[in-house]
Amino acid sequence: MRKLIVYPNCSKGGVSSVIRGRARDEPNVEFDALFFNDKGGLNAFDDLENVTVRIIRSDRSTNYLTYLTSTVQYAEISVLSHPATANLLSVELGHSVTYEFHSSDLSVIEREINALEVFRIAKIVAPSGYMAGLIEGMLPESVKSRIEMRPNLVDRHCFSPDGRADFFDGSKFKADSSSIPLVWVGRFDLGKGYQFFVRTLAQLPNEFIGHVIVSIEDDPHRANRFLSECSELGVSDRVRLYLNLPQSRIASLFRSARDKGGMLVSTSLKESFGYSIAEAAACSLPIAAFDLPVLAMFEDSAQLVSVPTGSVQALAAAILESAGREKVV
Repeated sequence: MRKLIVYPNCSKGGVSSVIRGRARDEPNVEFDALFFNDKGGLNAFDDLENVTVRIIRSDRSTNYLTYLTSTVQYAEISVLSHPATANLLSVELGHSVTYEFHSSDLSVIEREINALEVFRIAKIVAPSGYMAGLIEGMLPESVKSRIEMRPNLVDRHCFSPDGRADFFDGSKFKADSSSIPLVWVGRFDLGKGYQFFVRTLAQLPNEFIGHVIVSIEDDPHRANRFLSECSELGVSDRVRLYLNLPQSRIASLFRSARDKGGMLVSTSLKESFGYSIAEAAACSLPIAAFDLPVLAMFEDSAQLVSVPTGSVQALAAAILESAGREKVV
């Protein structure tokens, strides 16, 4: 059995986690992952024998997909974040297409729905019941029955309590050996709330060090805003920035932070699923996060502490309490 997944950017971000989770869950299924842009994720699936990665220029994608789907019988064709490709496959080529929404930005979702030949889409998928409900309200009445919730899967071969926890070994920063690590994973956009992480770090004692993981950025201005915020708040020397880490290294960082009494800090203002939270929890790393509706799925986890969204004071207090401290300094 073979399945096709199409997504614009080949990176080491959330969609690579989506594909990896499915490939681990279905080891007897061959996954063809097709991308249009190389964003540093070409080797993200090297350890998975049942994932084949192809990067095709978007201006050649029509001919390529026409040929590919005429020669391979796919059990499922999934398209993410690219309405034009979904329309090509469903309308022009007559295939049954599953369209998946993984963004938490409702304006992005609305634009994609408006660009879709939505009546020709066989299934519409969201990663959580919360997002499925929101998307359902944006769909024409006659297609609402096609939406389904398909939870994202964590690659538990990689993200587990056991495994390498040597991320800080040999660090060039002497302070890291005795520090308390705070891990932040995301993109430098306002929806991920990176500014709240920086402001929280500024309220904490110097022994708290921020470890920030992002995928490759196209827009240097986004990274510049983050770095400027760090500089203005005087925490530049307490921030470590990592670009495009493979999942094995992220898992090692999670376990290493856990062993040093650290936490994952999520400052997202909206989430469709909360992948970094799920992966950190799988590594037994405690989590402090803004209280979002989608995080209800983690409410039984003793590792998750939620605070009012946007409250830097509450977030800093939760981190201090986890570290055995009494108050913000």
